[in-house]
Parts: sequence; C-alpha cells; structure tokens
Amino acid sequence: MTSLLLPRPQRLALLALLFFSSWVVHADGEAGFPADLAVTENGTTHQLSLTGEAERKFFLFRVYEIAHYAEDGEAQSLSTDTVVSDGPAKAILITFARKLGRDQIRDEFDKSLRRNAQDDWLAAAEPTIAAFIDAIDRDAQAGDQLVFYWLSGGQLFAEFNGERAFAVTDTAFAKLVWSIWFGAKPACDREELLARATKTGDA
Repeated sequence: MTSLLLPRPQRLALLALLFFSSWVVHADGEAGFPADLAVTENGTTHQLSLTGEAERKFFLFRVYEIAHYAEDGEAQSLSTDTVVSDGPAKAILITFARKLGRDQIRDEFDKSLRRNAQDDWLAAAEPTIAAFIDAIDRDAQAGDQLVFYWLSGGQLFAEFNGERAFAVTDTAFAKLVWSIWFGAKPACDREELLARATKTGDA
C-alpha cells in the first residue's frame, strides 16, 4: 500500500481520507450484506431490515462497505433529516476491506465524532467519547465487521466480529456516531444508505 512508504504524519492524514472523509461513491461492492438483522437486548428482540448500503473508496482502493438497518415497519419514516434521532432500533454494519491499525482507528473516530457534531451533543458525550476511544483495542483486518446498534432511549452498543465491544446509554453519543455517516459532511453517500427505505415508502 502506497501510504506505507510515507512518513507517519502523512500516513495518518491519508488514512483520515480513506476512512472518514466526505468523498462520496456509490455502492458497487462485494460485502453481500444480509437483508435482515436481529438483535436481542434486555429480553426484547428487534428485527431490522436493510435500508441501503454504500462504499468507501480512495482512488482504486476499497476501504470499507457500509449498510444501514432500521426496525421493521419504521424504515419508511426515515430521512436524512430524521435518522440522527432517538427512536426505533437502527444499526450500522461496516465490513472492512483492508487493514487499519488500532491507533489509526482511534484517531479517526475521535475526529469524525466531532466533524458533524452539535455543541450540546459534544458537551454531553465527552466522557463517553473518551471511553469509546479507549475501548478500541485492536487492529481491523480485511473482512472484519463492526456493528453499531442504537435502541430507543439512547442505548448504543458496538460489536466487533460478533463480540460486544462497547455499550452505553447516551443519546448524545448515539447521535454523534450516526452523524458520521448522516451529518452535513457525511463519510459516505447518505442517500444510498436510505435508498431502500425511500423505495418502500413510495411503494
């Protein structure tokens, strides 16, 4: 990979562009996201349906593919204006297409959680941001999966390759996470992430 030949500060800057920059591409990848997800929390099972998918590329490099899900029967009510809000269950599923180091992921999440943030979200969520960054304890390899679940009441948890890696009840932090991909400067095509929901609503 070309960035390995660069000095470390330039490598980190390049990875910022790779992982979270707001360059938009359309989904045409190979992740093969499932049409449905099920998540059980506190004795309640939530059935979620795929609302859309997108892909991050940097020139010829595929970085990750991403899919968004919403609770069955609720997808048609979502829009880019309403998705960053507490309500029925939602999920974001990321499949990495290349290796990213732990420190690189930490650095870029720290920046990206702030990129589209409202001041009150940041003020409320700063302790959670620090705890989340600290919980990132390993590299991501090609094929690894990261899932964020946002349940009603600000319940948010993350799973890495099927293992619970982080959990918190913090609506402000959940908004920050979703704003990475649905904020004013999204890290991917946010319209693509809701494309199926729009079609369902028009049907």
